[in-house]
Amino acid sequence: MRRISILITICATLLTALSARGESAKIKFDNTMHDFALVAEEDGRVSHDFQFTNTGDAALVIFEVTTNCGCTVADYPQAPIAPGAQGKVTITFDPKNNPGEFAKEIIVKSNAKKKKTRLHIKGMVMPRKQ
Repeated sequence: MRRISILITICATLLTALSARGESAKIKFDNTMHDFALVAEEDGRVSHDFQFTNTGDAALVIFEVTTNCGCTVADYPQAPIAPGAQGKVTITFDPKNNPGEFAKEIIVKSNAKKKKTRLHIKGMVMPRKQ
């Protein structure tokens, strides 16, 4: 945990220095919506990778990715993404005890020019067969 705090402090210092020179990171996702369509509850978790590119001229740092439900979790790069480099945010949805339609919003917070990017997943959970 201490290492992460040190890394974030170093990144913030570097980002401040770069922004003083007029450079900024930009995050561009290939898409911001994924439709899982039909998901069988008994099949368990499903995941989708949201691919992105840092199209800016400074390192991109993702500070946090939040979801609006405990049934949805996110995995994202902890290290800075260099200009021109690519990365992914992996979203995993657990259909257990969630039959019916679902629509979830995921918020990616970063040092990009646009501080927050919203990703969306949706689908229909087919209940367990009795």
